[in-house]
Amino acid sequence: MPHLNELDEEFSEKGLSVIGVTSEPSGPTEKWIAKKKAAYAYGYDKGGKLKRALGVGGIPAAFLVDPSGTIVWQGHPSNLSSNLIKEHIKGAISKPLYMWSGKAGKIKKNFLKGDFAKAFDEARKLAKNDPFGEEAAELLQGILTSRVAGLQAALEVGDILAASDGAKVLLKGLNGLPEADTLKAMLKVISKDKEMKATMKLQKRLAKVMEEDLRRRKECDERVVALERLLKGHQGTYFASQVEAAIEATRVARTKMEY
Repeated sequence: MPHLNELDEEFSEKGLSVIGVTSEPSGPTEKWIAKKKAAYAYGYDKGGKLKRALGVGGIPAAFLVDPSGTIVWQGHPSNLSSNLIKEHIKGAISKPLYMWSGKAGKIKKNFLKGDFAKAFDEARKLAKNDPFGEEAAELLQGILTSRVAGLQAALEVGDILAASDGAKVLLKGLNGLPEADTLKAMLKVISKDKEMKATMKLQKRLAKVMEEDLRRRKECDERVVALERLLKGHQGTYFASQVEAAIEATRVARTKMEY
């Protein structure tokens, strides 16, 4: 798509990665890529697992994910603006990971494993002989700071499950880093707050309802009924907005089914 090509060209060196995803076979996909002259990376979602996880109803659909791993926008690709990207790109990796070779590869390896503590150690070692070590450390710090801020923001708006699960995962790689104390404090708040624990339980129920594949309109109707039950009594909350979005996505999916 020309618009995505333009965004890729404008922001690729500033940290944006444009990745197309399709559940179509490679043959038709490669023909489409050639016809549309798509210059960005693309991959395959065999079986549509990613599509279902994201609740995609209509195609094409696009998502903007910030450096913390949070989806900050979704909609039609043509509506994704440069200004929106500029707003959320802070803290992204400016030098693509595939270019981190040699000793810098050790930094990349630990970063991809989620072990920020070891990645910082490798960056400090590299900095003794290569200035990129300091740059890498700054990039890592920006990413880590953004991820922690993203989890705090999730907690503030009421996305308790995302905040809790995200904090637990991130903590595994923060041995000795100050951000670990911040996340531990967050988890402690959640564990002692009855309302937050109740919300998290509801969000887990929502995830359970949404995990099954939909193949027939009847299954869509049954899901909507189940979602409406979840929604009852929670209108006006962040959880309600999640349920309402799930209902809308399910109804859109139903319109595309033959029976």
